[in-house]
Amino acid sequence: MKTIKYFTLLAALCLLTLQAAAQPRISIFFDHVSEIARQEHISVREAAQRVRQLGVEGIDVRVTMSDDQLKMLDSLGFQNASAIADINFVRGEQPQAVRQALDFMKRHGYKRLLIIPGLLPENPAPQLMDEVCTRIASFVTEAAKEGIDVMVEDYDNPRSPCYNTATLDRLFAAAPALNHVFDTGNYLFCDEDVMTALHHHLGRIHHVHLKDRKAMHDYASLPVGTGIVPLKEVMGELLRNGYDGWFTVEHFGAPRMLDYATQSVANIQAAWRALSSPSFDEVLKSRRSVRSYDATKKISEAEVRELIRAAQEAPSWANQQPTRYYVAISPEKLKAVQDLVGGNKERIKNAPVLIVSTFERGKSGFFRGQQTNEIGDAWGAHDNGLINSYLILKARAMGFDTLIMGMRDADKLRALFQIPENETVMAVIALGYRAEEPRQPMHKDLDEIVRFY
Repeated sequence: MKTIKYFTLLAALCLLTLQAAAQPRISIFFDHVSEIARQEHISVREAAQRVRQLGVEGIDVRVTMSDDQLKMLDSLGFQNASAIADINFVRGEQPQAVRQALDFMKRHGYKRLLIIPGLLPENPAPQLMDEVCTRIASFVTEAAKEGIDVMVEDYDNPRSPCYNTATLDRLFAAAPALNHVFDTGNYLFCDEDVMTALHHHLGRIHHVHLKDRKAMHDYASLPVGTGIVPLKEVMGELLRNGYDGWFTVEHFGAPRMLDYATQSVANIQAAWRALSSPSFDEVLKSRRSVRSYDATKKISEAEVRELIRAAQEAPSWANQQPTRYYVAISPEKLKAVQDLVGGNKERIKNAPVLIVSTFERGKSGFFRGQQTNEIGDAWGAHDNGLINSYLILKARAMGFDTLIMGMRDADKLRALFQIPENETVMAVIALGYRAEEPRQPMHKDLDEIVRFY
């Protein structure tokens, strides 16, 4: 009994490690959502829904946004990543902008506030920067009384009071409670090495803007992870130092904002998993048949593609690769498949993905159309089981959970997905995040299943 409890605890610890590591907290600017709506000729709500489907959970908003816009984001499950306020402390105290920002934060429950403090003139008076520092320090003190974390970013304009490490350090010295939004693409503008700046500011980084650049001093936007910024190294250093905040994707001016966002999110997720990949033994010990799923957590099409691409590494008879997958990810198809899995319907009702697995008959176990041994198409079922095993183990390595279901209405599934008649419908696989810790199953003694000669 003690041994069972030990392995149950070990599996739970592995699970916690996997879940914490496999889910980077990804956010996006509401400005980007609005730009997607404009470019794709869709409503802002539909644009926001598409962004959520990518795996984006947070939103960075401006304090000038309307209550209706914020309610819409809340209804789609977006979390408060940070708010942004343009408060031009270069020009003076700005009591109206200060009050607007603080009122917004309190009214809507935001805790992290990025301030844009304006731009210095071309030839500023020597004392102006000191005055700006004093004004910002006063605001930080006032905001702290309300439990608000005020931050500044490395801003890509040499006239900014927070342009580079030197100017940021001056602000931090004047306002010790001021923190940093680390923008991965902006230090390049002042000829500073990204990793050097990261190490210098580690203790103050409370939020991250993931931005990529084509070259030094180049304003062109790129999807995160496709330019010269070392995405994996940045995220790895933050992870090793205990960062658990948001990663906001940023590519203002992108000509295809939705495509950029899709690629950025996929690259961030891939980098995070590469940094925190569990060992094979950890995957085996933490994988369970999960019968209760977290309705708040989604899985993107890009993640499902990565999953199935990895499963394709499974062996098959003469490399026939007979398995086919039909993926229900839209609300309509999910609801339709849920109605076709018998008694498992309630168990998988919150799974964000359902995968129908089939195999093409006459492939595995056949040579030039002729059956090669007595079990024939059973080899197709065998190869389908192999690739499904790869799939559920890769899913666990990615932080997901699964349930393979044999109870299903094959004829109705065939009609729903227009599955060809030469394919045998095998299983429906639920894919999602566990809502509760499943029970550790008992296994037969090894000597019951193996004989050595």
